[in-house]
Amino acid sequence: MYTKEIEITLSRLAKDLLARHAKQQLLNNPEETMEALQRVIIYNDWRYYVQSDPVLSDYEYDQLFAWLKQLEKENPHLVSPDSPTQKVAQGLAAASPGATKATRGAAKAFPSVPHLVPMLSLDNSYNADDLIDWDRKARELSGLSEIEYCIEPKFDGASISLLYEDDKLVRGLTRGDGVVGEDITQNVMQIKFIPPAAKFSKYGVHTIEIRGEVLINKDTFKAFNDQRAAENLPPLANPRNAASGSLRIIDPKEVAKRGLEAFLYHMSYHVMEKGVTEPKEITTHSNTLDLFTELGFRSPSKEKRVVKGIQAVIDYCNAFEHERDNLPYEIDGMVIKVNDLCAAG
Repeated sequence: MYTKEIEITLSRLAKDLLARHAKQQLLNNPEETMEALQRVIIYNDWRYYVQSDPVLSDYEYDQLFAWLKQLEKENPHLVSPDSPTQKVAQGLAAASPGATKATRGAAKAFPSVPHLVPMLSLDNSYNADDLIDWDRKARELSGLSEIEYCIEPKFDGASISLLYEDDKLVRGLTRGDGVVGEDITQNVMQIKFIPPAAKFSKYGVHTIEIRGEVLINKDTFKAFNDQRAAENLPPLANPRNAASGSLRIIDPKEVAKRGLEAFLYHMSYHVMEKGVTEPKEITTHSNTLDLFTELGFRSPSKEKRVVKGIQAVIDYCNAFEHERDNLPYEIDGMVIKVNDLCAAG
């Protein structure tokens, strides 16, 4: 278990590592630095995924994770099989030394179910040079001289995966550890813009797994915290924590009271009906967003932008940065995807 003293020590170590990273200054040697980074990252994974109460910003976490990857690349003989970089999933809720009785109780209440396709993390970029290099690699892999991209906000909420078969919602999962999620089907059915049935069959789709983000908008979050203050309860730290915690409430009726919303933004898996070819509505990422909206989901079909070439991507991201504070919900960046799903695959 992470005692209070251990948590304080790891928080201080994280601050020290961040300061050293800015100067590219190791501890005594690469091995000691890598071990320290692993400890801090594993602890922060636990805070983020199990406690829903992160102590590092996404930017700080990404910097430490990238530094660990860099050191492992430079020192392959020092790479540990237990390193966070070597695992897609670590079974955080089950394996964490800090798992509490409440956490275990929730795990029993919500059965664990594998995703049809793993919910992997996105690569991160904080400057134009990274995007230009990524575009170069994408063009080399696809053989295209110029790529069409779809850009949309990166919603700051709790990730979910929905499975529809024969037009009916049959399962809703949390992200979990990326490979296995918790079955919260009854809870997601309480969320706005998640229809219990959608006419995917109109387009010849028999089975489809779609990904999204559950959110609490800024006004709802403020009202919720005002109510907690009136009841002498501590406020929740941010809308993401509020959304994540709400999804794991045992009673669906209580979930319905939280004012949760959801954006659906990605088709991760689909099976066509026998003898039916794929329609244009699911051949590009942009078209799938429009399809989701048509079928009653809330998707970023209005917020998206389709452009050609990486410079147009950079220009749009810079322009959108000035609008993010005016949005009714929190975002933590932009997501850039190759629009042609055949080229992306």
